[in-house]
Amino acid sequence: MKITAPRISKVLKEDVAFCDLPLKEGDDLAEYSVKNQRELELKTKNISAQSCLFSNCLLIGCSIKKSQFSDIIFRNCDLSNVNFSESGFHRVEFIECKLTGTNFSESALNHISFNNCKAEYINLSMSKLKYVSFTQCDLRSSSLESCQFANTLFDACNLKEAEFYRTSLRGTDLSNCDISGIRISPITGCELRGVTVTSLQALELSHLLGVTIIG
Repeated sequence: MKITAPRISKVLKEDVAFCDLPLKEGDDLAEYSVKNQRELELKTKNISAQSCLFSNCLLIGCSIKKSQFSDIIFRNCDLSNVNFSESGFHRVEFIECKLTGTNFSESALNHISFNNCKAEYINLSMSKLKYVSFTQCDLRSSSLESCQFANTLFDACNLKEAEFYRTSLRGTDLSNCDISGIRISPITGCELRGVTVTSLQALELSHLLGVTIIG
């Protein structure tokens, strides 16, 4: 699976503070490099960000809903509990970011890479994921319910107690992930049809399907 990388402009506006960025509702944010910045209680929506690099930034109590992010790199940023719901992400990389409790619900994610991120309790419910990779990410207790997956990769991730209610895992390979305690629909277990797991994982999953293995 080939994910298209962000297309970042070679010439960016450098050393810009958050207070100097166009972040009001309806603003366009383009070709900025933002480093070592801290922002508190930013509340905005319907912004458009493109061709930007964010490094070592911390957002606390922020909400950036119904916005568009294209060709963006977030590197070593703390975006915990930020509300990005109902947004669109296209060609975006999250590298070694903290995404604990970050809300991406009802969003569209296309050509997105999450690499070495701490993303416990991340909320991706009711989102559409197309060409998305999670590599060595901690996704414990994450919410992935009612999602649509197309070419979505989980590589060496911690998915303990992750919720996949009403999300089809057909064509998804979870064989090198920790999936202990994952949560699926208690009756049909239809989420697991077509998923790839190891034999040991299959034994663990059997109780979710009401299967008793003896011998």
